[in-house]
Amino acid sequence: MGELIVMPVRKTDAEPTKAAAECSEAQQISDCGIDFSVWKRAPKERTAAYFPTYSTVSKAMQAALRGWVREWFSANLEILKRPHTAYAILVYQCTHPFSGKPTNIFTYDIQQTEALNRAFASAAYRLGRELASLNTDQLGWFTREQYFAYRSKEVITYVQKNRRAIYKMLNVETLLMDAILKFAIIDIPKMGVDNALVYLRRVFNTQLRRFSDEFDLSSRSEELLRIVTDALLTTLPTDKVVAMPLAA
Repeated sequence: MGELIVMPVRKTDAEPTKAAAECSEAQQISDCGIDFSVWKRAPKERTAAYFPTYSTVSKAMQAALRGWVREWFSANLEILKRPHTAYAILVYQCTHPFSGKPTNIFTYDIQQTEALNRAFASAAYRLGRELASLNTDQLGWFTREQYFAYRSKEVITYVQKNRRAIYKMLNVETLLMDAILKFAIIDIPKMGVDNALVYLRRVFNTQLRRFSDEFDLSSRSEELLRIVTDALLTTLPTDKVVAMPLAA
């Protein structure tokens, strides 16, 4: 018998190659619908647009986090049975997003007493209404009494003395904002959008997972990237094409 010769199989266009099967970062960007290339236009340090731009981005990020925390709290009211755990979450979601402090502070700095005092003061303004809106009917009287609106000052005082949980949440905000600044100012010029995005996503996933001992926000990572990118877009100048008049 003759030797069996195995002919190579010709690849057709319908058969995916390894390169096609492995999505590049650029394809991932397209798939999630976020145009991260706009970050190449983000302002650099020591420019007039630097502070107002990143302040806008930071406030959008902080507002999103507070909204998700409030959403989680509303869906997990059993935490009300643990008032001293619930207090920190309630106070956090009542803090107003930090507007920034020129020229380069964009979140509440847990190492600055003045910043923390501002955070607690902003929470005190809203906490009474937040407590009044809670449905505590399913709880025993002693537990319900822990959430009466008139106790808002006591709740703030408790969290001020037991700061670990709220420190953790506020510090994650700072680390997320630091990652955004590094992404836009250092990493993109150094390694390009695609490679820089790998590191940014990694930080977002890690920090959102560490945000609280009670819940994991890492599933919101891509949504938060969309929010901060949309916030950036609102600050960038638009290129308007002026139509030339037609000749008579």
